[in-house]
Amino acid sequence: MKKLTVIIVLVLAFTLTVTALAADVRLTVEMSVYVEAPHKKAFDLLKEAYEAKNPNVEIVYYGSPYDAFWDKLTTEIVAGTEADIVQLQNGGTKYATYASLRTGETGPFLNLDPYIKGKDLENKLIGQKDLVYNDHYIGISNYAVGMRAVYYRKSMFEEAGIDPDSIITNEDFLEAAKALTKKKDDGTMQYGFGAVISTHSFVFDEMKTFICRPIGATYTPLNQPPYDADNIIVGNDAWNYAFKWWQDMIFVEKVVAPGSYDKADERDLFWNGTVAMNIDGPWFVGMTKEYSEELLDDLGVIASPDIIYNGKQYPFHKEIYGITHLVSSNCENPEEAVDFLLWMTTPEAQALVAECGMIPANVDYSTSDDYYAAWPWNAKLAALTEERYYFPASLDPNIPEAGEISRIMVDAAQAAFINGDDVTTTLDDAAEQIKDLFR
Repeated sequence: MKKLTVIIVLVLAFTLTVTALAADVRLTVEMSVYVEAPHKKAFDLLKEAYEAKNPNVEIVYYGSPYDAFWDKLTTEIVAGTEADIVQLQNGGTKYATYASLRTGETGPFLNLDPYIKGKDLENKLIGQKDLVYNDHYIGISNYAVGMRAVYYRKSMFEEAGIDPDSIITNEDFLEAAKALTKKKDDGTMQYGFGAVISTHSFVFDEMKTFICRPIGATYTPLNQPPYDADNIIVGNDAWNYAFKWWQDMIFVEKVVAPGSYDKADERDLFWNGTVAMNIDGPWFVGMTKEYSEELLDDLGVIASPDIIYNGKQYPFHKEIYGITHLVSSNCENPEEAVDFLLWMTTPEAQALVAECGMIPANVDYSTSDDYYAAWPWNAKLAALTEERYYFPASLDPNIPEAGEISRIMVDAAQAAFINGDDVTTTLDDAAEQIKDLFR
């Protein structure tokens, strides 16, 4: 009896120990993308896989939609109540903004140099070298990235006799769009290109990404400081060329499907065969699959074209939409947090990340045979960005005036691309409005 009692006590003790270990490490992760179904799917798969390998670790996600996330995060960082792991995105300026909210060499985030600097990951993770504050790495580019490209309907290209590999420049793009614009047998029109023409911010954003950034049509030279009235260059020759080229494509060449619509409508026009080309990111593949798996067989992708300006060819600038992670300096289990983030860079984890529809950040995986077999369109885009030497984007300045600058430029784009207003006059007016912000 005594022996049985001892055994029961030992079993209970072991059970309690295992239970305690199961709850021993709890890592909280806050993000703005968990409310979006494709990202939720990917992060849930990551959680399940990591907890299966590490039964003593529990991963807890939370956050809020994009628009509300940033103000909430600012309040938390000032109060010191942020999560163990914080998700941020899109370039070093945003990281610097949050890093400056608390004192210390790397602000509220851990210095991750020991895990990144001089290691293989420093060069293998897309966007990793942007995650620097005070010369130290404060984030790991361990999730996924997106960059825009041109998606096309293969059947329409074949019917028009267009070789997609022949589209290298914006001039090639325009010629293809002309060849694809025609009246169909049923009397309806087919257009070469779908562009947002509405009050939606993409009425400016798509044109900016496609043609402005490559030729240096930025708010200040390369969008760098000083941000003052004397340094504003909106309305110079590059801006005028970009706006006029896009306007002529709409009103003179008439290769863009007419009407006032947003990005969702533009995608519908592509899917229903009204337009043959669409600017989008790798997530468009997942959207197309949801619309119709059969349509995937008719989906092709080519690199965004270089821009010919004043006789010179300018490479497309890839504006990477990257989702990355930082570890709070208040994290009670920093080693475990870093272990989780480093595991996310492994091929096993990157295969799960791919389920979000974006391109996994580790180029070893995103250029692998396994990735190509599972996601051939996105794998091709990942390879194109290396083959075509896409230049890093000149990101919009992360300054308080950025929102108002964007509003001014959206208004200018609407005037030029919806109303057909004179480009020079429109941009001169926009330039004066932006200068007024800094006077």
